[in-house]
Amino acid sequence: MKLFFRTIGEGTPLIILHGLWGASENWLPIAHILENKFRVILPDARNHGQSPHDEEMNYEVMSNDIIELIEDLHLPVRPHIVGHSMGGKTVMALLLKKPELVNKAIIVDIAPVSYSQRDGGSHNRIIDFMANFDLSRFSSREEVKEAIRQHFKTERSQQLFLKNIKKTPSGFEWKINHRVVSKHFDEISGCPDNLPFATYDKEILFIKGEQSNLITGLDTLQKQFPAAHLIELPRCGHWIHSEQPEKLAQAIKDFIFD
Repeated sequence: MKLFFRTIGEGTPLIILHGLWGASENWLPIAHILENKFRVILPDARNHGQSPHDEEMNYEVMSNDIIELIEDLHLPVRPHIVGHSMGGKTVMALLLKKPELVNKAIIVDIAPVSYSQRDGGSHNRIIDFMANFDLSRFSSREEVKEAIRQHFKTERSQQLFLKNIKKTPSGFEWKINHRVVSKHFDEISGCPDNLPFATYDKEILFIKGEQSNLITGLDTLQKQFPAAHLIELPRCGHWIHSEQPEKLAQAIKDFIFD
C-alpha cells in the first residue's frame, strides 16, 4: 500500500509512526523540534488520516506498508524509526522481519504484549460512537463539535474525533475506517506474531510515560528485545508526544546520537 506521508526538515532520515486513532499531523510539533537534525518522515497508517482504506489491518500488513515506504523512498542511508502505541508495535514487527532496513529504533509507551483485556473499554466506546454518530446531518464543524461535546467532556477526547473528520461534497465523513478497526481490534491490541525472527538483538529504546501503565518493566521487553533500554519521562501518560514534546524530542536525539 502506498501510504500518505509528510516530510519535514533536512538531514538523517527519521520515520515516526503514530498510534491508533491518530495521524501524521499529531506528530508535527515533534517533527518541528527535530527538523534541524533530521529529515522527519510522517506516514499515516492504513485506514487512518489520508492513507488508503483496506479490509486488512494487522501488524503483518502494516509493517509491510512501512517496508514498502522505505524501499520507495530510496533513502541515502538507513532511517531511524520511532513508533508510538500501535505504531510502536508496527515497528516491532518490522524489526523482527527486516532488521537490516533501519538504523536505530525507539518505541514510545507500548510493550510487546497483548492489551486486549486491559483497555477498560475506552477503545470500544470510540468505535461505538463513530459507528452510530451520523456525521451527514451536520453542516458545519462547529455543529459537529457541539454534538461531540454532549458525549465526551474532555478536550483530548473531543480533539480525537474532530481531527478524524473531513468535509466532502456530500457532507462530513470520518477519515478513519472505524469499521475495519473494529473488525480487527483484537489483532491491533494484540502482539505481532508469526514473524521470521524471535528476537531483535540490537539496542532499542523504550520510552514510558510516568503515569502510563502500558509498560510494566524491562523484563517484559527483553524477552524479544534483549538489548532493550527503558527510560521514563515525568509528568505524562500515554500521550507523551502532546504532553511532553520537548522531553520526548530530546530523548530521541540523545539515543540516536549516543
